[in-house]
Parts: sequence; C-alpha cells; structure tokens
Amino acid sequence: MEVFTFEKSYLERLKEAEAVLSWEGAVMPASQVRSEWKSYVELKIEPAGWQAFWKIPRVICEDLKLRYPTIVYGYVEQVIFDELKAVFVVTAVQDNDVHLPESNEVSLVELWPTVQQENTALNADTTAECIDRLRFFYTHVWMPWDKDYDDDRDWVQQHLQARIQLVCDLSKNRLPRPLALHMRTLLTEAKYIQQRLDYLELDLSDVESDDEAVELNDNAAEPAKKQSRTGSANGSLNVSSLPVTDLMCLHLRMAIIRSEFEILENPEMRRAYSELQSNSLKRLRCSSGRARQSEDFLVERNPISHVVTLPGKLQQQLELLKLAQTLVKPESQVQLSNTLQDVLSICQSNDDILLSPGEHTIKFLEHLNDNGSLRGLTQPKAILTPAADLSLLPVVCSSDEDSTLLVIDGDYTLSELVLDCRHVRRGILLRNGTLTMQGCRMLGDGTSSTQEGIVCMPGASVELKSCLIENFAVGVSMRPKSSAELGNVQFMTCKTGLELLEKTTSVNLQGSKCSFENCALGILADGFVLGEQKMEKPLVLHKFSELQRYNEDNLLGNCSFYNCGKNVQVFPESGQLLAQRSQHQLLDDELGGENKENIQMV
Repeated sequence: MEVFTFEKSYLERLKEAEAVLSWEGAVMPASQVRSEWKSYVELKIEPAGWQAFWKIPRVICEDLKLRYPTIVYGYVEQVIFDELKAVFVVTAVQDNDVHLPESNEVSLVELWPTVQQENTALNADTTAECIDRLRFFYTHVWMPWDKDYDDDRDWVQQHLQARIQLVCDLSKNRLPRPLALHMRTLLTEAKYIQQRLDYLELDLSDVESDDEAVELNDNAAEPAKKQSRTGSANGSLNVSSLPVTDLMCLHLRMAIIRSEFEILENPEMRRAYSELQSNSLKRLRCSSGRARQSEDFLVERNPISHVVTLPGKLQQQLELLKLAQTLVKPESQVQLSNTLQDVLSICQSNDDILLSPGEHTIKFLEHLNDNGSLRGLTQPKAILTPAADLSLLPVVCSSDEDSTLLVIDGDYTLSELVLDCRHVRRGILLRNGTLTMQGCRMLGDGTSSTQEGIVCMPGASVELKSCLIENFAVGVSMRPKSSAELGNVQFMTCKTGLELLEKTTSVNLQGSKCSFENCALGILADGFVLGEQKMEKPLVLHKFSELQRYNEDNLLGNCSFYNCGKNVQVFPESGQLLAQRSQHQLLDDELGGENKENIQMV
C-alpha cells in the first residue's frame, strides 16, 4: 500500500506557509500561528473516515518497548481540529508482537494518508497535502520554544522567511560543515526533548487527575481507569519512570538550546560564529606545531599518525609508545596529542589515530573516511573479555545529548576499541563506503527498545571480525542494497541481533563462527519472498540455513544461536502492509536530516 508523497522546492514551501499565515492584523504573534493552522486544517482535511499509516514517535516506542520506527495501519475516526490531532483506530500491525490499544489520540503530523482509500469519494490527496504542509512547518520551521514568544512581536515577520532559508541552506550544504552539524544536532535534540516533555507532562496531568479521583472516592470502590491519550495493551501508556527532577532538567536543557539557537538563527551571528570557530582551529593547529603561515594548514600533506595519551605514570607512557612503535610505519610522521576531540578537529581524514587506555569523550565531530583508522593501544583479547575493566581499555564515548557516536562516510577502520554507546541513540551511522572493524566491542544501554549499534545505509558495506556487540535494541541494521561480512562476531543480549530490512541486503557469515546469545530475536528478515507461498504472517525459523533457502544469492555462511527467544523471524513481502518504496521513505525520514552535512572531508 502506497502513501502520498510531495516533492516541493523551498520557495514553494515558503509561499504555502505565507498563504496559511496571512492575517488581517497588523502583527502576527506566535500565539496566533497555531490558530491560523487550525483554520486551514479545518478547510482542507476530511473530518473522518480516511485510511493512513501512523509512524509511532520515538518516545512512545521507548516507553512501550517497541522497535523504532514502528508503523501501523488504520483509519481516522475523528479529527480534533483545535489540537491538530486525530483519533486513530489501529486495524493492522506488521508484527504480532506489537500490542496497541484499538483507539489512540495522535498528532496529525504523525499520519501518512494512503493513496488507496475504501471511500473513494473522500479528498484523500487534499488531506495528504495539507498534512504534508503541516508536517514541514512543525518539523522544520516552528521551534519548541516559539509558543512562549512575546505576543507584541510579529513572529511571521521575524522568523518565517529566515527559518525556511536556514532549512534550505542546511539542505544545500551552504553552511560550513561544523556549524551545520552543530545546528542539526541542536534541532534534533530540541525536537526529541519537546516530545519527551509533552509525554511526561501528560503523565503528570493523568496522575494528578487520578489522585483527585481517589480523594473524592475515599469510601467508594476503586475509581475507573481513565482512558489515556495513547493507551497500552493493559490500559495506560503514560507511565513515566522519570522523576520530576529529570523533567526539570529537560526544561533547563531546552532553555540552553534555545539561547544558542536564537543566536545562530541570525545570518550575521552565524558568520561571526564560523569565524570564531575558524580562529580557534588555527590556534589549535599552531599549538600542535603544525602551522607555518596563516593558510598553510589548508595544504595537503602526507598522512600523520596521532598518538593520544591520557595522563599516566612515565613507565606506562613508555610502554604505550613501544606498542605504538610496532603499529606505526617507520617512515610515518607522529604527532603526540592530549585529547581525541582535538585530533578529530585538526586531522586529515586519512590520518591514523592511536588511543591509549582510558575514556576518550568526543562530541561535535564531523565524520571519518578516506582510508583513515582509529585504533586502541591494547591487546585484542583484552577488548573481547566480557568482564574486563573498562578503565583499563581504550574507550570512545559521547556526551548524553548526542544522537550518534560516529558517522562514517567512506572507507575507514576501527580496531581494538570499546565503543561505549550507552548515552547515544545510535552507535555508528555508516552512510557510504566500507567500515572495517576488528577486535572491537560495542556497548548499548540494555534498556532502550530503539537503540541501534550499527546502521548500514543503502550502498554501504561493513566488515566485522572478532567483534562483540551487546545490549542494543538492534545490533546491526542492514538497509536495502547494503552488505556485510561478519567473521567471529558475537551478538549478546540484544533485542534483535541482526536486522535485514529487505531481500537485497547481502550478508556473509564467514567461517560459521558468528553467534547470537541471549537475544530476544537473533535475525530479523523483512520483505523476503517465500517462494510461491503467499504467506502474510511472520515465519519463525530455527537455523540460518533455513533462511538461506529464500535468498541463496545474498545469504552465505552459517551461525549459532544460544538461548534466544526466537532464532530467525521472517516478515514475507506478500504480508507487508506498506509498499517498499513508501516504507523506505518513512524509514529514511528519521535519518534524512541527521548528520547530513557529514559528506566530504577536506
């Protein structure tokens, strides 16, 4: 089943938004913006009865322990125009393990109307285009803090054209890459925090309502359960595990993002920020002894081996340098550095980086490619020991507000490292090229239902040898036309170890030494053609060799399963609710803007 899609220029988007927000008043305050959209939606959207797919937001997937993104099918029972929401009735799910209440109150921007409608008299195309305009505005133009904007200031005059121009500049790579990535990171975090705040504040309001009901019924029977805005199978989705203090921390972080973004939203301030950042980079290069003249740092040079060491005793440092000596080519130049973040700021993409044991925190990096490498100064066996003391190993980690630890956009090698992904939503995003990992360990948080270890985008390939991937919702996610070669790779305690999202993915489990241990699901295969069988329900298999029968050209090798809930589960192509083209669009929508500037490194 297909969904409506619309390809429009940013000029068209601007004109559409201006048409919606044309108000007779002298000033269009922020509080009036939502009212204008309500009026527009009332004119354009069918009030009930149209079929759509609901892309469940990340925050709900996390609380429900669902994979993200989870997409379900149903119809709109009623549009709640005043709140820009709809009552959505779920009629079909792709995965039988997904349990949702039949009726849910959802945001209109989370709905994707289908081309095929049971009632052909409905104006589904007009409805879909209206939602598309609404989604673009509230995703790219409207900021979470705009609702608190002063009513005596003209929001449209000050922000509408500037914001759409900013979206256009980001999309067309007109901004310096570090600045663009920084702004994208701020926006992604702000949107997620707002979703989380809305969800948690709804929890608190539900709890307060229930408490009041209990007080009024002290001598009565247990009060009836209040129907939640988005319910769970047992009655309530809105049960937050976060204390009020954490909610306050989210508000504080949002305020910090707002103050920074409002500065960068101004083109003049963006230029000043870029110049300041460029000057800081020059000073950093000068302090590293690599600057000759004011522009020498822009000249191509031979690759350098950077040795990053943390403070330690002299004997420890000497031993690390002796180990580095065995790994560095004799003719290579060597640079000693203090932090990994500093090296990532000044190095060329084809440089080699050697890390001492200890925790190396990174943030605001661009990407890694061009046959460079990142390697730990330790013995491979130490990395793969499950009970190893992480403080004695080279660990790369990120701050808790980052969404992805590493972005790879070309050929790159990671060796003898621990990638601590417990504070990020995704470990590695592989956009292009070949990522080679040897003797590495990736750690997830073990609780999230949406956290991914490695995401391999279409056309990219990953080679893993002697690696351990543990405690992720999805260990490795293979998108269409991607490929993987896995040798002696262990997937441990993942909800899904290996995810194959289409039959065009290619996987070679070399040497039959790969294993899946204590995973809820070892391998998930989506969109496979099961011969001439027209199966609609998922098929559970016990061995990888059974899956190979359905895709012999792309699936090679073998593996073992130990204590997994399900070894292999196949979702047949004939049973898919959403057509593959539309499914790919909704899947890539999550990654489309994130780290988009990480394309080339000069």
